[in-house]
Amino acid sequence: MATKQDDFTDKFSYLSVKTQSGMSTNSEINSIWLIPYSFKCGYSFQCPLTFKQLIDRQLSQKYFHELLLVTEQNHKIYDFHMRLRSQGHYGLAVDFIFNNAEDQSGPVKSEICNWCDMNNQLSKLNLIKQNPTTCIWFDAQLKNKLIITPQRHIERLSEMTEEEMKQFWKDTKVALDEEGCDWQSMTLNHGKYRKQFHLCMKINIDQHQWNQCIKKKYEEKIKQIQDLLKCNEHDPIETHSTDRKLNKWSEMRNDKIKGKTCTN
Repeated sequence: MATKQDDFTDKFSYLSVKTQSGMSTNSEINSIWLIPYSFKCGYSFQCPLTFKQLIDRQLSQKYFHELLLVTEQNHKIYDFHMRLRSQGHYGLAVDFIFNNAEDQSGPVKSEICNWCDMNNQLSKLNLIKQNPTTCIWFDAQLKNKLIITPQRHIERLSEMTEEEMKQFWKDTKVALDEEGCDWQSMTLNHGKYRKQFHLCMKINIDQHQWNQCIKKKYEEKIKQIQDLLKCNEHDPIETHSTDRKLNKWSEMRNDKIKGKTCTN
């Protein structure tokens, strides 16, 4: 009797065969990389290529697109915690955690989208780099992680265009290279697993590397953020928003600017 696991695996294998058709050896997505291994909270996929190799071979968009296609479209799983784990020289593991989705509450509706609103002092300080399609940030609570968000206000990784997704992963690699540090894991929450509506990826970095590479480089910037957080412990975003009418997600906006988007 076919199980859910067998059905899941068959669909991944079929999709992989379609992807490999007409592609050169160096740009193939091997069907083995798309076999899900069940664990308590969901499924995990093992890729023998490292994160860097996926990007260098221009396979990152294709690989993650296939995983999302089956998860969201074929299996109708929209609430999940997506986690990338570095396996060193052994490649990459991608986990989809979804079995406890009913225990998640999802994002709370807010007047503003923190990632779109650049009119508050905290967002200005947290921003490290602004690229054409992505932004690199400090974590709002200054934990040892970098945050990458798409410039365009989207809520799911699968909502990205092909070019946006290619650039998203490329910008992630470039940011890590520029900061001179490795990563331990990367997480993207979807649906009920989210805390905010705007898609964001958290890049977790070893504490020692964070101290050596990030903390030293941005010492003054981090001090300014710490001072700001101390002054407004309860809601620094609320306190330092200067013109929330310009934010698409603000309920305060008037009819005159109703047609504006988050990036305006």
